[in-house]
Amino acid sequence: MKKSQILEEIGHNIQLARMNKGLTQEQLAEKCNVSTQYIGTIERGKASGSILLLIDICNVLDISPNYIFSKLIKNNNDSIDILPVESNIEYLKLKPDNKEFVRQTINHLYSMQNKR
Repeated sequence: MKKSQILEEIGHNIQLARMNKGLTQEQLAEKCNVSTQYIGTIERGKASGSILLLIDICNVLDISPNYIFSKLIKNNNDSIDILPVESNIEYLKLKPDNKEFVRQTINHLYSMQNKR
């Protein structure tokens, strides 16, 4: 895997975790004592950030480094993809009441499946 692809994957994982936590780039940057532009650069895969910054990001987002590097480490069994990345991003962009509707729909489908 190319360096640029690795950085893009790391940045994408940070972006997903940030969105899942409900933080803006500005809020994450403030909590990590870096500029908003720098967080954006990391999320776009144009910069890697220091190890200390990645630790700060993990602590602010309540994630482990395994989450950031999960698809980059061979034989990593720490995570399981449930939905395609695109679906995760779309879900994270939904309003809270729509997220609840999605959860209820999934629960309903699961209960119907178990009745068959």
